[in-house]
Amino acid sequence: MHMKRYLFLLIAVLVAVPASAQVLDSSLLHRSIFELLSATGPNNNRVVLVQPEALHQAVQQQILQNTSKRIQGFRIRIFSSNLQTARSASLAVLEEFQRQYPHIPAYLDHRDIDFRVTVGDFRTKSEAERLKRVLTTQYRSAIVIREAIAYPAL
Repeated sequence: MHMKRYLFLLIAVLVAVPASAQVLDSSLLHRSIFELLSATGPNNNRVVLVQPEALHQAVQQQILQNTSKRIQGFRIRIFSSNLQTARSASLAVLEEFQRQYPHIPAYLDHRDIDFRVTVGDFRTKSEAERLKRVLTTQYRSAIVIREAIAYPAL
């Protein structure tokens, strides 16, 4: 009975988060929902969680079990080439991107004779398109592609 109440409270808090919070915020990466809820807010307000330790452990266990699973999602391809210099060029693009956007995952892929650099792990195409608009000034050939992605951070 108490577990249902705590689960309901957790779901209610997560649903109450505004839709604008879907923009990737690097300060939230790798932080626990329990840590975020109990942190002091901008007006010195905070949420006090009263819950059994078993609930916290169950959430952590679920996160650990799902780290290797993949889902269908979207990424942005910022580089693709099959020239002889493609390997070194793709590494340069990857390193440059990681310096500028350390909070966004970047991937180097080699298929057949193509070297490709893709970035991001997005659940929806609209999330990917939002970042693509920012990146097209620097990466003019950026395109959104459908790909198996790691579970994005919540």
